[in-house]
This record gives sequence, C-alpha cells and structure tokens, in this order.
Amino acid sequence: MEKLQIKLEKWANGGYSLAHYDGHAVFVEGGIPGELVDITLTKQGNKEWFGIVNSVIESSPLRIPSDCPVYLECGGCSYRHISYEEEVKVKTSLLEFMFPEWVGKVQVATGPSVGYRNNVQWQVEGGQIGFFAKNTHRIIPDSSSHCKNVDKRLLIENPDDFGILSKQKPKQTRFPKHSKDSKSRQKENSLSLRLSQNAVVLYEKEETKFEFLSTKLTVPAKGFFQINQFLLDTWIQKIKSLLPKDANVLELFCGCGTIGITLRDKIKSLYGIESHEKSIQYAKQNAKANGITTYEYAVLDLYQKHVTKELKTYSTWIVNPPRAGLSKGIMETVEILKPREIVYSSCNPSTLRRDVTTLKEIGYEMDHLSLFDFFPRTNHYEVLVRLRKKK
Repeated sequence: MEKLQIKLEKWANGGYSLAHYDGHAVFVEGGIPGELVDITLTKQGNKEWFGIVNSVIESSPLRIPSDCPVYLECGGCSYRHISYEEEVKVKTSLLEFMFPEWVGKVQVATGPSVGYRNNVQWQVEGGQIGFFAKNTHRIIPDSSSHCKNVDKRLLIENPDDFGILSKQKPKQTRFPKHSKDSKSRQKENSLSLRLSQNAVVLYEKEETKFEFLSTKLTVPAKGFFQINQFLLDTWIQKIKSLLPKDANVLELFCGCGTIGITLRDKIKSLYGIESHEKSIQYAKQNAKANGITTYEYAVLDLYQKHVTKELKTYSTWIVNPPRAGLSKGIMETVEILKPREIVYSSCNPSTLRRDVTTLKEIGYEMDHLSLFDFFPRTNHYEVLVRLRKKK
C-alpha cells in the first residue's frame, strides 16, 4: 500500500481529517487538522483517497495519547486521540456546517463517555471472541475485555467463562445460558448481549426489559432500542418539550412504542406505525402495561407503502427513522396531510439535511436543532429537530 506525507487541513464527516494530494481529496483517520503526518493509503478512487496515520511529524497541541490499545485497529472509534470535550466541539461544528443558519445556536447534550453502551455484538471466530479488526474477519485479541464504550457488565474477560468456545460448563452466572449444545454454539459467529434491568440477555433471541421515567417497557428479541443508557431520559424529555399539550400524535418508526408511551401525559391520542410486526405486538402490550387505552398501532413498511389519508387528524408527527431517513412516499404524505409540526430524531445528519431541505420546499421551517452525543468517541451522533408548517 502506498505511503504519503501530507498536511491535514480540516475535519470532515465520518471521523476523518481532510487533505488534498495530486488533485485528490484524501480522508485520513487518526489525524488532527494542522498536523503533518505520514499515512498509508487504504483505498484509492478516481477522486477520493482514504488513509490512516502511521506517524505524526508535526503534532497538534490537541493530540492526546489514546486510552485504548487497539484504537484505529478495530475501527469502532474515531476520536480517541483528542479529548472528549474537543470531540464534542468537532461534532457540533460539523453539524453547524450542514445547517449554517444554526451556527452558535445548536443545543448539545452529552453524558459519560465511558461505559455508555447497553448492548454489544461480539464476534466469535477461530477460537476467539471480540471485535473484528477493521475490514477483516480477524478477531482483535482481548477486545471483548477492554472496550471502553461498553458497559462493564457486557465485557467478557475469559471466553470459557461463558462456555462459548469449549465444551466446558459456563462458570459465570451473570451471563445468559445457551440452550444449544456446545457443537452448535461453536458454529455461531456472533454473541449479542444487552442489559435488561439488572440482568444480561441474548437480545437476538430474548426480550429485554427497561424501566425509566416511570415507564416500564419490554423490547422483543431483535427489537431496536437506543444504546446510550445515560442520555435516554434527557432525549425523551427534550422531545416532550417540543410537543404541544394534549397532542394528537402520528409516530412513524415507533418500534415497541418507546417515545409515545413514555410521553403519555403530554399526548391525547397516538397512532404508531412500524414495519416490524413483533415490535407492534409489544407496543400494544407496553401501552396496556402503562395504563394506556387510547393508543393505536399498525404494521406498515413505510419505505414501501403510503400512510393513509384517514390519519390527517394527527397533527403532530414524531419520526425516528433508520439511517436511510424519510422516503419519497413519506414526503408526499406530508404534503397531502400537512401536519402542524414534525419532531424528527435522526441518527444520520446527512439524510436529515436532505429531508429538512425537502420539507422546507413544501412549506416547513425548522425552529429547533439539538445534538445528542449518543455515541461518544465514535463519529456518530443523534440529531433532534422540530419543523413547523408555515402559516
């Protein structure tokens, strides 16, 4: 692989620093703008090249020693060579670049940057367990025992304690037990763990229980739930502050009902839609378990089918889509039903910017923008906005 010496210019999305070389934009991992670095190119396209820092010739005063022995090898983190405070500034500035009218006005919410993940998917391969090295199927040794993003209760010091890689009986009781025999277990290539109240469950196979803000929720096996255990309350409370009193809510991508059920004291009626049938089943059960009788839920693939015109009475929309954002069909439905306000939580700022641009074109204006750093030390973050129909 080709090596270069290059001067880094500015931060870019994806955790990269941007530089230019021989007419190419070069996106570099592990660098800081202003540094002169030696890099190894990992990918060379016609216009864009990608590389990783090998050594630093001229160091930035912002650089700190990484606190992770496999930083940049596993590819999970992007900012362990700068302080967390500086990382938040970087993320905020990148978001402001996408929404320049909000420079200096973005509300930022952060929590502890260590042990925040309430779930993890460990890979099992070749007699080892941990994370894959970036762009490989090679397990990084001991990575299952020291990842700083993962709650300590989900770390695995010794794979044999879990009975995954051998025929031994598991020694640890804090982990769930496999029902399969050891021969079948060895064929499995991942181990998905999630905190469930005070227990640890295999969330690909078992339901998960959460209790927060006077709400009890059960999430089905394979069901989605926010991973940051420290910012969940703050995020929900901010959404609450953006809703009108006695709101009639259409909640798209509602999952097992987390947002609407938790905010039941602010919501008069709710119609929730989700493509995952099991999640809708659990949403109905969760609503009932929390004393709600006025909510309705339906299964619908929002990327394939349109919301019906009969839902026009729901003037407040809450949307929390996957990274793909809102579909063309959803935008067409917005234009037809004309909801009064849309509260939109996004895990992908790029598709959010695209969707906000479209919503502005059909008569909406954005009056709130906040950044929730759900994923410290990585290049990801959550963005919450509210758009209102112009009068």
